[in-house]
Amino acid sequence: MPQGGTPPMVPMWPQPHVRDANQNPFPFFPFDPQWGDDLPALEFETFCALLRLAWVSPRPCYLPADSALLNHMLEPYHARGAGCVTERVLSCFAVHPLTGLLYFPPQLRALERLVSGENMYALLWEK
Repeated sequence: MPQGGTPPMVPMWPQPHVRDANQNPFPFFPFDPQWGDDLPALEFETFCALLRLAWVSPRPCYLPADSALLNHMLEPYHARGAGCVTERVLSCFAVHPLTGLLYFPPQLRALERLVSGENMYALLWEK
């Protein structure tokens, strides 16, 4: 696979409410657009909003497992195209066995590797 061009970095700062809530020292996370290949457009927007919320959460990469709470957290994103959480969107996330919190495994792996000092750009080109 060629390794050139601009990597798909997802900034966290377009919305002021996200900037104020950020708890993660890394302002960007690696994003693979193919993660949402099986989702319709509205659900993909919801999925992306959940990834953003997970990244900036007080416990980075984790979200509550309560659908009602997730839908409340998504309210600022409704104007940007995100909808309510569906079963198909929730199925993209795993449940942590000890905490019961939701997480997206590729995003959590990326954070763990960033914390360990790996090059963020190298993460973007791996499969």
